[in-house]
Amino acid sequence: MPPGHFSALPGMSGAGPAFSALPVWVRPLASHDYLSVTMATAVGGLWGRCFPRVWLCRRAGPCGGRYYRAALCTELKQPLAIEEVAPRPVRPHEVRVDVHFCGVNFADILVCRGQYQERPHLPFAPGMEFSGTVLETGKDVSTVKEGDGVIGVSDFNSMAEEYIADQKALWQVPERVPLREAAALPVSYGTAIMALEHRARTQPGETVLVTAAAGATGLAVIDVATNVLQAKVIAAAGSDEKCKLAMQRGAQSSVNYRQGSLKEAVRKLLGSRGVDVVIDTVGGHVFLEALRSLAWEGRIVVVGFSGGTIASVPANLLLLKNISAMGVYWGRYRDQNFPVFSRSLSSALQYCQQGRIQPHIGAVFKLEEVNDAFLHVIERKSVGKVLISLK
Repeated sequence: MPPGHFSALPGMSGAGPAFSALPVWVRPLASHDYLSVTMATAVGGLWGRCFPRVWLCRRAGPCGGRYYRAALCTELKQPLAIEEVAPRPVRPHEVRVDVHFCGVNFADILVCRGQYQERPHLPFAPGMEFSGTVLETGKDVSTVKEGDGVIGVSDFNSMAEEYIADQKALWQVPERVPLREAAALPVSYGTAIMALEHRARTQPGETVLVTAAAGATGLAVIDVATNVLQAKVIAAAGSDEKCKLAMQRGAQSSVNYRQGSLKEAVRKLLGSRGVDVVIDTVGGHVFLEALRSLAWEGRIVVVGFSGGTIASVPANLLLLKNISAMGVYWGRYRDQNFPVFSRSLSSALQYCQQGRIQPHIGAVFKLEEVNDAFLHVIERKSVGKVLISLK
């Protein structure tokens, strides 16, 4: 594959031109064109050292055509490339969005490693959530119009300056909600609302234990549980600094689970009663400690396995306390129960408009800094939501 060329992507078509002045990771990593430099990382050199940064100027395409920039995965387990992509026409039910911000999720990193449950064909752009303004609508679109602010969810490919979405995958952003904050809502707050409201049926006054509490989903859980559901939150995180942030964001108490047993720490806070709800994104021994911290008829919701280990559930514990263990794969609801999926996003926008929730954005990177953004997440430096700014 020559530099500056790639095959068509979902939502994209054509080939970008060859470049003479290129930004970070802009060339496809072909054997004849790869700059062999490496970066020491905790995950065995997933990304290379950054190339010297230079700006990519957008160029006019053939016959006056235009291109937009996208962050492409051209080879698994390699840094992303910045390419110019030729837009395609919108279909009758589709909407072209001028993307302002795109969220960075751990799933984006996993899919670029080939370790996610969905495996798009190469080359593809990561990006599962975004905010922006409507540029163009197909003839059958009735839900949004040109100029509307929207948030959207995608099967990746939205980490680009433009994205074409089905109108059903877009939600209009209220005027009082900035697009920057809106971009932080879909995955983190959609998951938090689904886990707390739909799955755990959290009630006012109940106690919620959330692990990885300073992450994007953890802080969203704290925000929704405390400020919407009027629950009490115990935040569990891996450092004192992260525990402090969780407390600042509304948790009533915190536990550093790297300093001892999570179960014993919860016992000191609550006695023998335990917590009513656990929202766990870590897995492994943290999940098991949290499971053992549940009260009678408590509920634990599995959201992910950021710790890298999937624990087995001791079924006898479910029996002894009549507790429930359940999962929430938020994105799957889009196909299996769209009304519930859509309601989670509509609720997030409504809560944000009402001032009941306030997303915490920990870092914003430019598109050409996308590999730095990924490394920021991989090295566990991120707190709250990490965004890519396309403007």
